[in-house]
Amino acid sequence: MTESLLELLQRACPNTLPMHMPGHKRNTMLAPYLKTLAAELDITEIKGFDHLHAPGGVLQEAMEDAAVVFGANRTFFLVNGSTVGILAAIRAVTAPGDSVLLARNCHRSVYHALALNSLKPYFIYPQTNLRYQIAASLSVKKIESAIAQHQDARVLIVTCPTYEGVMSDLTAIIALAHRHGLTVIVDEAHGAHLGFSPYFPTGAVAAGADIVIQSLHKTMPSLTQTALAHVRSPALASEMQRQLSVFETTSPSFLLLASIDGCVRLIRQRGEELFAQWAAALSAFDQKASRLKHLRVLGYGKERGRNLENVFGLEPSKIFISTLNTNVNGYELAELLRNRFSTEPEMITPQGVLAMTGMGDTVFTMERLGDSLLAIDRELTPAKSVKVPLMAPEMRITVPIATAERAPFILLPIEDTEGYVLAENITVYPPGIPVIVPGEVMNQQAIRYLLAAREAGNTILRSRSDVDGQVAVLRDS
Repeated sequence: MTESLLELLQRACPNTLPMHMPGHKRNTMLAPYLKTLAAELDITEIKGFDHLHAPGGVLQEAMEDAAVVFGANRTFFLVNGSTVGILAAIRAVTAPGDSVLLARNCHRSVYHALALNSLKPYFIYPQTNLRYQIAASLSVKKIESAIAQHQDARVLIVTCPTYEGVMSDLTAIIALAHRHGLTVIVDEAHGAHLGFSPYFPTGAVAAGADIVIQSLHKTMPSLTQTALAHVRSPALASEMQRQLSVFETTSPSFLLLASIDGCVRLIRQRGEELFAQWAAALSAFDQKASRLKHLRVLGYGKERGRNLENVFGLEPSKIFISTLNTNVNGYELAELLRNRFSTEPEMITPQGVLAMTGMGDTVFTMERLGDSLLAIDRELTPAKSVKVPLMAPEMRITVPIATAERAPFILLPIEDTEGYVLAENITVYPPGIPVIVPGEVMNQQAIRYLLAAREAGNTILRSRSDVDGQVAVLRDS
C-alpha cells in the first residue's frame, strides 16, 4: 500500500457526492468547528475504504504493514482506545466462569471484562517501592506461587509498564506462564514506543505475549483514542477479530484510522531519527534534574542508576517527581506548575506528580519543565517529618464481582463502611486502576486513601452511587 489512508481520503473526498453518513456531508461551511475538525475528510465505511470488522482492502494492508513494524503475527487498529482491545482480548481467551490470574493494578477495563464474562479472578499484588511510595514490579516468584495455587486459571493478565514507567521481567513472566499452559495478555497501553530504540527497553511483543494492547496516543504521534492490538497466532487473531466486532464501534472514524496508519508509516520511515530526538530531549531534562536538591525524579538526575527496591527496570518516557522529601505534597506541586509555569501534569498523587513525555517533546519542552522544577525546588525546604505512606490498599474479595455489582445495595458515607462488602467499582482517576472492586471488603487503609483523594479534589469514579461522599455496599453485608 503505497498511498496512505490520509492521502486516499484527500484524493477521494472532494470528488464524491456523499449520499451517506455522516450528516454534516463534509460541508465545512455549516459551522466553524467542522472546518477546524477536518470534517471535509470525515467519511463512513464506503466503497474503496474497506471495513474495519471485515478488512480486505486498504485497512487490511495497513494493518499488515503495522504487524511488520511492531513484530507481531497480526495487528488490529483500534478506534475505541485500549479499552476495547482489553475487553475483546479477555473475551477472546476465556469462557464464562473461567478463572484468571491478574495483577491487581490492572486498568478498570480489565475489571469490567471480569464482570461481563463472569470470570473468577485471583489477584496478584505488585511489589511496592517505599522510596517513592509507588507500585513496583511484579514478582516472578509471586506469580509462580499463584499459578501453583490456582491451577484452574487459564489466563494471566499483567500491566507493563505502569503509569510511573516501572517495568517487570516480562520475558521471565511470559515464559513461566506458557510453561504452565496459560495465555498471557499484556496491557501495554503506556508502552507503544518500547523496542524501537536502544534508549527504551523492549516490550511485550518481543517478550512473547499472546495478546498485547497498546495506546498509540499516549506516547506516540497519533490522535487521542487510537490504539493497537497485537496477536501472536493466526487462530487467536481470528477470535480476536470476532470479539472486536462485539465491542468496537461499527462506525469507525476514518480520521482516527488515518492517524494510526500515519503513525505507523512515520515510525517505519523516520523512527530512528525521531527516537534519537526524543532521547536527546530526555537527556536534556536529566541534566536539569541533576541540580535538584529537594525534589526527586524517578530514574533521573541524582536518582539515575539507583538500585530501587522491588523495581526490575524503568522506561524513561515517564517522569515521576517525588515530593516525599519536601515540605509540599504532590497536589501543591501540581498547583505551582499550573499557576506559575502554565504546565499541566498527567497525574497527581499525594506522593508526587507524573509528567508524561512523548515523541512530540523536544529539548526545548523538556528543558522548560526542568527549569520550572528547579525554580520551585529553590523555594522548597526538607520535609519536617517522615510522611506516612498513602498507597493503594490491599483488599480481600469475598463475593464474585458479577454478583456483587448487581446485588441490592445501600449507600453509606465512606468513613462508615469498614467491614462492608462493596457493591460498586471505585476508581481514582488517573491512573484508572480501581481502588476497590465489587465484592471486596472495605478496610481502614482504603477508607483513608479515598478520603485523602476526595480532600485533594481528585476525580473519583463510582459505578453505582451518585451521592457525593457515599459509596454503595451490599445491603446484607
